[in-house]
Amino acid sequence: MARPNLIVNFQFNPPQVKIIGPIKETTVEKLNTLFPRMTSTAQGTKTAPPKFIHEGYPPHWHVKLTGQYCDQLGQSMLCLSLLDALEEEGGWVLKDTNAITMEDTDAIQQTTHEVLKFFFVKKI
Repeated sequence: MARPNLIVNFQFNPPQVKIIGPIKETTVEKLNTLFPRMTSTAQGTKTAPPKFIHEGYPPHWHVKLTGQYCDQLGQSMLCLSLLDALEEEGGWVLKDTNAITMEDTDAIQQTTHEVLKFFFVKKI
């Protein structure tokens, strides 16, 4: 019997998160409140904070924190809040990770961006 998988992709800067797999909506709502506060820059007060959007094909959740920036500490805070939320949901075990620094040829100021991937499996 195959175990359910969950893949989380982070791309920085601006921070973008994509969650692929069976995650509870209560966990997504928790991440909606946590993520905007974990970045290295303050969010604008006149706009509503970005929220995860569910896409049907392929089924996944994604959010782009436009206008935000994450230094190394901010990136760690986002990852830690994800791990805490999944631990609270229960049953997910981190199986593998991957980190890549990619060159951004269209950038005006930042010449690279970070991509982090987390692979989880459900405990049986």
